Amino acid sequence: MSGLESGQYYHGLIYQPDCHLCPLRFTRMVPPDGPIPTRRVFVGEGPGDMELWEGRGFIGPSGVLLWKLDQEFAGSPPREESTWVTNAALCLPKEIKLKTGVVLRKEKVKELSVKACRRRLLWELRWVTQDNPDAVIQPLGKWSYRSVTGNWKAKIFAMRGSVERVDLIKQCEAYDGPPPVAAHSNAAATR
Repeated sequence: MSGLESGQYYHGLIYQPDCHLCPLRFTRMVPPDGPIPTRRVFVGEGPGDMELWEGRGFIGPSGVLLWKLDQEFAGSPPREESTWVTNAALCLPKEIKLKTGVVLRKEKVKELSVKACRRRLLWELRWVTQDNPDAVIQPLGKWSYRSVTGNWKAKIFAMRGSVERVDLIKQCEAYDGPPPVAAHSNAAATR
């Protein structure tokens, strides 16, 4: 894969071919960021209000908790500088009223936006891990897990704490080695 030189830090969009399919296509995106290459990726479901305001992921209440838990479990300072952060959908989900008068509820909008962003996410994951089979991708919620694995019926609490290998060759049709995926629901921890 071509891309940035090793050790560079990137903040921006990787690949977004399907915005035209998304009900949130006219809203502001929160781009992914982090070091490239990376061996560790956090994939959230979507940005929150604070992330949208600042234009950076994982800085709101859930992000603060995530980095705190990360520090406690790792026994060292947070690894924000060594972790790529992204979302299954890059835009803040909200209810949308269509021209027909039909209202798409927030959960349906989230599903549609995650599906529209999926191709971007899969290529992004491949690019930032630079095909490292030891890279760990941690989906942080139902929609991020479903987007990474392609299992659209998965229940996050059934998968919580599990580790599985995801075959991204089938997911993005050009991948040479599956990185492991650890499922985690950060949003549930804040309730």
